[in-house]
Amino acid sequence: MTRTARAPAAGQAANRLDAYRRMADMLRGLDHVQLSDGIPAALSRRLAAPRYRARLERRFARRTGLSSVFATLGEPILDAASLGEAGLRAVIVDTGVLCQYAALRRLVDQAVLADLSAQLGLDLTAHDARRATGGEVIDLARALACPEPGPSGDVETLIHAILDDGLRCWTCWVHARPPGSTRFLEALVPALPGAGPVIASEPCKPRDCARRAALFQARLTKASEERGGT
Repeated sequence: MTRTARAPAAGQAANRLDAYRRMADMLRGLDHVQLSDGIPAALSRRLAAPRYRARLERRFARRTGLSSVFATLGEPILDAASLGEAGLRAVIVDTGVLCQYAALRRLVDQAVLADLSAQLGLDLTAHDARRATGGEVIDLARALACPEPGPSGDVETLIHAILDDGLRCWTCWVHARPPGSTRFLEALVPALPGAGPVIASEPCKPRDCARRAALFQARLTKASEERGGT
């Protein structure tokens, strides 16, 4: 075999090795809760010891079909994976908050606002949903025109609407990713906000789905940039 004939094969092997290394790096960055999804809680706690980590990573890769789809994931999905379970869950809530910007801007009772902030796990006082006057995320939220859930002081109803909208945006974003990546993406958030379903039950209109996906992507990008700056 000539040296010229061997060169392409060597290049392909190097690319496969590089992809394997990048996949291994990504798996090392996942949370234990992501890797142990589907394992009973008592056993999961025992498996949190470092000596079990490699086995859990291999299990996760097999369960999600990661090896066969890794090359097609793209940077947005890798950004989502880099946030960890809690970080990605926070982006879902954050996106839902923006969908309900109209209801949140009508809130004047600071005690209600503080209660909402505590239950949602983010400070709403200076959030874009209440403060931003223009820009991509507010334009997208306005275009979605999500209905207000009820009286402005009804905290539980507003929280339900926020979580539902956040999950819808997450669902639309998942559907916009490369085919075959759904199992991997669903595994990234095994503990969804409000114990909700992975995929929203009510379908969106195509135009609204595209807007929801774009809104989620904008908040994911913001969260990833903030994480990179820490």
